[in-house]
Amino acid sequence: MKITKFLNEIWKASRPLSLTLAFYSTTLGMAVAHLEGKLFSGNLAFDLKLIFLVTLAGLFVQTGTNFINDYFECEYKNLHFSDSKKYKFLGKKRNSFDILIFLLGILSFLITALLGLYIILITTKKLLLIGLIGIIGGYAYTGEPIVYKKRGLGTPLSFVLMGPLMVMGTYLAFTHYYSWRPVFLGLPISLLIPVLMLSNELRDFERDSSLGIKTLTVRIGFKRAKFLYLTLLSSSYLLTILFVFLNLYPLTALLTLLTIPLALKAYQNAARAEKKGVPITNQLHLSFGLIQLLTLFLS
Repeated sequence: MKITKFLNEIWKASRPLSLTLAFYSTTLGMAVAHLEGKLFSGNLAFDLKLIFLVTLAGLFVQTGTNFINDYFECEYKNLHFSDSKKYKFLGKKRNSFDILIFLLGILSFLITALLGLYIILITTKKLLLIGLIGIIGGYAYTGEPIVYKKRGLGTPLSFVLMGPLMVMGTYLAFTHYYSWRPVFLGLPISLLIPVLMLSNELRDFERDSSLGIKTLTVRIGFKRAKFLYLTLLSSSYLLTILFVFLNLYPLTALLTLLTIPLALKAYQNAARAEKKGVPITNQLHLSFGLIQLLTLFLS
């Protein structure tokens, strides 16, 4: 394998475009801390260092999840893999590249753990439990022996781990106390995480059904999954309007309504199991999240 192709395959396995999920969730926790005056309130150098460390930890835990997911799912996407040299690894025959992807995933989780321990050292021990749940949950998405994706839990647990848990963890690092407020205020953006997961499941419905991969969409059926996609998508906009009405969000947060045409386009493609449904849903998450985060920071 040529070095450029080799690096390109590693880059693809890390799924860099999906890292906006972790970036937005950590930034969201900071935004709520900022609304409460807990960000940039005293020691600027310390706050900037903490912002960097927390963001990096979030990006590495998702990168690790992506690598592990690629390793364990390669048995499905490479059913007709060429007869290259295989090695017995974790009870199965794998080629050297697959093994490397697994090790990169474990390395990413190790870096996350080291970053987390340092963040705990300079902030609060309350972060320890959240950090452990995040790393274990990231591995167990498709990592054996748990593989909660096959149990129909991939979408709901991705929402919990990448949304509320990461938002609360970031908020906790800056405030040193637990609160449901960041989880509550973060829902409009966080709800787009399961929407993105569902766009993947809807696209792969036929494949997953034939291979016996019991994702949430396979378990509840294509039509119900479409309805769930639309319900969660609509809830992001309705909650934004509600939060503005309750004076929890600034009026400028209504600018997210400008993304409704993109949301309609995303739903139409996802509902038809089109490949474009995934990137368009990702574009929606990018634009919706960016507008809302900017309004929260600038309020």
